[in-house]
Amino acid sequence: MSHELTWEKSSSALLLSGTLGRDSLLVFWEKRKSLLAEVEQIDVSGLEHVDSTGLAMLVRLKGELATEKRSLKIVGMSDNLTTLMELYGVKSLLLS
Repeated sequence: MSHELTWEKSSSALLLSGTLGRDSLLVFWEKRKSLLAEVEQIDVSGLEHVDSTGLAMLVRLKGELATEKRSLKIVGMSDNLTTLMELYGVKSLLLS
């Protein structure tokens, strides 16, 4: 399993790949404002692993964009990520 998080921006979508977790998201977090400019969708289908810190970041990103009156759709969720969202009670927040 890769402990690295990579991303690729394509028009209004951002594709995340690798691992989204405590040890991998700092660089992304620092660049999030510019990376999310004009992004309407984050595709997480390329993620191999997401931990609770990564899940918290996705929730925070949705919240930050909501305060800017922007919506963010998260697509490509694995069964494991969906289960994690259910365990933490944030599934409705991320699917809205």
